[in-house]
Amino acid sequence: MVKSFFQKFMFARFLVVGVINTIIGLTSIYVLFNVVSLNYWASTAIGNIIGGICSYILNKKYTFQVQSSTSNASTAIKFIGVNIVAYFTAYYIGYWIIKMAESFEQFMSPLLYENLSILMASGLFTIFNYVGHKYITFANRAAKL
Repeated sequence: MVKSFFQKFMFARFLVVGVINTIIGLTSIYVLFNVVSLNYWASTAIGNIIGGICSYILNKKYTFQVQSSTSNASTAIKFIGVNIVAYFTAYYIGYWIIKMAESFEQFMSPLLYENLSILMASGLFTIFNYVGHKYITFANRAAKL
């Protein structure tokens, strides 16, 4: 029953892959931001590149079940393009949340609201990625599922 659920519901498969990507990418972001002390943009960019590589491999094979006959170069270019647009859109929104949250500095530490904005932007990034990959990157295959 669980197997048929995931075969039938592409978004459920995307979410399972997303959990794996989130663990890898978000952990990378938080380590780079909080331990290595890279800035917001460098931490989120590098972490999302790491998560993006994992995401491409798992989404192509598992979520959208693209066969090897599909052009890898074409799919990879679309995948990178969707990720870039999703990244800048989501993390720009997150950046502005940091700026707005600075007025609440008396209620919470800057580190807390910066980390919360990263988490929120990561959620937006996931949503934007799903829509972009379903309708652009893997559009032909996704329509058949």
